[in-house]
This record gives sequence, C-alpha cells and structure tokens, in this order.
Amino acid sequence: MKRADRILGILLALLALFCFVEGIRVWDGVGGTGFIPLLLGVVFALLGLGVLAPRSYNQETPSIPWPTKGVWQQIGSIFLSLVLYILLLPWVGYLLGTTFLLTALMRVMGRVRWGYGLIFGGVVSAITHVIFKIWLSMPFPAGILLPFG
Repeated sequence: MKRADRILGILLALLALFCFVEGIRVWDGVGGTGFIPLLLGVVFALLGLGVLAPRSYNQETPSIPWPTKGVWQQIGSIFLSLVLYILLLPWVGYLLGTTFLLTALMRVMGRVRWGYGLIFGGVVSAITHVIFKIWLSMPFPAGILLPFG
C-alpha cells in the first residue's frame, strides 16, 4: 500500500468520525437534521475502508502524465469562466449569465461550435429556470439587463 493511500484512508476515516459525531449530536429522528451527517459518515467510512483494505494483486499503477500546455489553458479558461459567472451574475441575471457560462464551457471543453453551444446553454438555462424559479419558487438573480430572472 502506498503512502498516499494510507493518508487518504485515514483522512476519510477521520471525516467519517466527524460526520458520526455531528450526526449524533444533532439527531432528532430518521429524516431529521442528523440523518444526512450519519449517512455521509457511513459513506466516508466505507470509502476509507475500501482505500485501506489490502489489495490482492501486485500490479504497478501506470504513471499519469502531467497535463500539457493546452490542458492547462483549458483549466484556466474554465476557472476564468466560473469567476466571471460569479461576479457578473447579479448584473446579467440567471438566464443570460447561465446561458453564456454553459456556452463558454461547451466551447472550451467540448470544442462545440458557438451556435450549438448557445442552443444548449439557452435550453438548459430555460429548463432549470422553469423547474427552480417557476415550479419550486426559488429566487434567482434577475439582473439589471432583463426584467425577469
């Protein structure tokens, strides 16, 4: 077992312990506030045990190559898109901002043409707007560019 596997397994076990303690501390019945932390504790404990369990095979894991310059540019473009989305969302609103974000992400990650990206971004933004804003009555930033959000 590699050192990184041991560290990850121990971190997952500690996280599971923290979730168990918090879940028990706020427990008020099944489905209450302590249920999800306990459930997460079980998941983290199982993941930690899976990482710490001895493996029966002695295969060497292949080395993972360092990302190329093009991949780093993609990562930077994605990060910049997300930062701009967070900063501009109050001004441009949810519909317009999310459409532009998804268009940019499709363009950067999927090498999709602008037209297809705009269609995809617009459709996904409209669907999530209908589900969350109209059906579930969740507030979204309207922005100052459009009268609706």
